[in-house]
Amino acid sequence: MVFSLRNRQSLLALLAALSLFGAGVCASAQVRLEDFSQRLGPFEVGAQRFSVVLQKKRVAGGADPDTHETIARVEIRDAAGLLHYEQTLPYRLVGNAFQFTIDASAERLQGTRNTGLLLSYGSLPSPPLGGQAWQVFGLFDGKLVPFSKPISFDGQLMLERTANGVAKTASEPNFQPEVLRGKLWSGNFFVIVPLRVDWLPAKMSPAWRCSKLTAKGPRAVCEYRVEADRIATGDALTFVRLFPEADEGFTPEHVVVKPDSKVEFLAAEAEIVWNDGPEEANLSVAEDPWLKVRIDGKEGWIHTQEDFDAIGLPQTN
Repeated sequence: MVFSLRNRQSLLALLAALSLFGAGVCASAQVRLEDFSQRLGPFEVGAQRFSVVLQKKRVAGGADPDTHETIARVEIRDAAGLLHYEQTLPYRLVGNAFQFTIDASAERLQGTRNTGLLLSYGSLPSPPLGGQAWQVFGLFDGKLVPFSKPISFDGQLMLERTANGVAKTASEPNFQPEVLRGKLWSGNFFVIVPLRVDWLPAKMSPAWRCSKLTAKGPRAVCEYRVEADRIATGDALTFVRLFPEADEGFTPEHVVVKPDSKVEFLAAEAEIVWNDGPEEANLSVAEDPWLKVRIDGKEGWIHTQEDFDAIGLPQTN
């Protein structure tokens, strides 16, 4: 089963939808499931040690872990066995295989002043940039708690690591709180979005909250770093409408784009939507993001699909 990046259900929302059919519904009475567990850790968070226990289901005799094994429950326990967190994940069998399978990994998250735990989920089948979610845990009043629901988006988490490979938080210029960065796909390029990690209140949220008055009214847009890969447009000359500001209210300059033009991608101006659903938080880039470029030394902003195509950034789903 294949979902487009724009219309797919996100990871845990999809699993929650499957629960409407009942957890563990089998298509055949002959299918037998085996229970087993996997323990990750222990991980040192503050002065305590925690283990992540993945309670799994396996189709008896199944040889492919991608279709015959899935997580049914996630638990986080301390060294004394005390339960700090639990999450039940529904599953469904189609024939002698699971309709979707989910697995998880865990690692210690090193902050500047505190430490936490980073839980990563992945599901199969999934689209190229989807099927993943991440969740940060930290200590609050002596208990290990999630800072948010699992966060999913079309893209990946850009983790920085210490010299010995431990995941760590990052920092943004002129911004005191620590962050993790999400690399979100906009349809034409990636927008790098910092996510604020607040250790004291045990919360996560988008780092920036912005408002801009545009020709179409106020918009909650911020400027972000960007990553883009230009595709050669052939031998023909094209042109783009290069705006001095990311706003249709300004008069654009028509700039020629040659096959050998030097094109640099400088920034994006976009609205990031944080949709806090019942099971998870989903991040996405709202429609009509702007892209700041430098074409043979000339800087400006573009935003229409026609101009994205002309500069070598066709839309992909």
